Amino acid sequence: MEQIGALDANFLYTETESAHNHIASIQILELPAGQTAEEFIQGLKSVFLARRHLVPYLTRKLRFMPMNMDHPFWVEDKQFDIDNHIYEVTLESAATQEESFTKLEAKIAELHAVPMDRSKPLWSLQVITGLADGKIAYYNQTHHVCIDGVSGQLALAMLMDPTAEVRQFEPETVVETSNSTRSEYVEMLSKSAQNLTSFQADAQNRLLGEIESSVRLGQRTIDPSKQLGALVEGAPATRFNKSIGASRSYSAGQLSLADVKRIGKALDCKVNDVFMSVVAGGLRTYLERKGELPDKSLIAGCPVSLRQPGDESLCNQVTMMKVNLATHLADPSLRLLAIRDSALTAKAVTADLSYGLTTNISVAGLPALTIAAADIAERTKAADYLPPAINVLVSNVPGPRQKLYSNGAEMLTHYPVSIPAHGNGVNITVQSYVDELYFAITACEKALPDANQLREDIYAVFKQLKALLIPEQAMTANVSELTRKHTVGHTKAVNETAKMPGRDPKDAPMVEKVA
Repeated sequence: MEQIGALDANFLYTETESAHNHIASIQILELPAGQTAEEFIQGLKSVFLARRHLVPYLTRKLRFMPMNMDHPFWVEDKQFDIDNHIYEVTLESAATQEESFTKLEAKIAELHAVPMDRSKPLWSLQVITGLADGKIAYYNQTHHVCIDGVSGQLALAMLMDPTAEVRQFEPETVVETSNSTRSEYVEMLSKSAQNLTSFQADAQNRLLGEIESSVRLGQRTIDPSKQLGALVEGAPATRFNKSIGASRSYSAGQLSLADVKRIGKALDCKVNDVFMSVVAGGLRTYLERKGELPDKSLIAGCPVSLRQPGDESLCNQVTMMKVNLATHLADPSLRLLAIRDSALTAKAVTADLSYGLTTNISVAGLPALTIAAADIAERTKAADYLPPAINVLVSNVPGPRQKLYSNGAEMLTHYPVSIPAHGNGVNITVQSYVDELYFAITACEKALPDANQLREDIYAVFKQLKALLIPEQAMTANVSELTRKHTVGHTKAVNETAKMPGRDPKDAPMVEKVA
């Protein structure tokens, strides 16, 4: 039995009829030669059963505290049945691979709109068959209470293999546990009391952290060489920033990691800067076509990892930073440079705020209040009236750099599936795999009914940036002039992140980046 931390549990509390907090990834795989889908799925179940002790959430289910007085617990599911979690889903037949992929995207949108059953372990691996080329696909689903982006990649590495040969692991050590529900609740009450007490006892340390953050933000406010960046910028109202419905739209694509790095190198930008710039350009094109482009730039919310090097725990360790997407700029190169500078400032601001960040809050009755607040916000459609904090969520998760196999099947793709929320109906996530970037748009269907059009707009901007910055003739006077215009602001932002007084820069939280 293990109590769930506040940051993890919040994904349970804020889940409603329309806002579902599960995430997923889509792998397309090449079946081993001579093996049918049915044979493969049976073998896959055996692989997961043999490794279930390596990934605890596979066999654990939720046990809530009475009246939600404190955070819930993970307990072992004594009725665990692998057939509830791994099963086949058949795709409607298609004549071409392109049509088949479009049907796959529609199926993912349909599957992702269904809430997970909280009475069982919160994961599933739905094997999708019927693709036009004979391949199969995984809809690899897990509730966000179990993992964040980084720990999801760690779980993937444990459940898959670096070669087509299926690895063998030491068998699970069976520990006898009590079958009494009464004894479970006694243990839960005892641990909850300890959790509530220890949180109160740590008040002094939290206060010191909050003071440190306040001092740093105060210094940043009065220091003309520093900035607060998008933290203090308001986001304009857009079609994406309303209450969401339960239906989803989904579209996926991929970009060459080598080309993204070459674009970044031309203007001294990171992979994450380049990805955000093509997303920003795509959003600009999409909204401009509809006559809805705000004069004010869109603001992105970007998850930031708080995970220390070597930490491989399967839980959530993230916060959020705000980045100005410079959608008011038509020039894609200038937009990229502006995003680079905004992201650097955001990282420095997030590092200052991290001293006072508390992720494991424990206050009696807080879960019940949070659940009630989320329900009221949905019923009253509060997001339709409140000013948005951000316009879109853009997330970047580092994925496997080496080829992976699942039960002997070669993994060919690694598309993400993410979470739209009230007030933020569009989520664009990218994760790397080998030498490609796989991105996907997961949205409320009402906010973005044509996610595939936004994907094409993103592709168009990427093509434009490649034409501007990758050819040798482009990497001369024009690039030098663009870089010169932004050198002063860029240098200041770099210095802020690299020279934080009294802190090792390596300890600062960083965007979950792929390179």
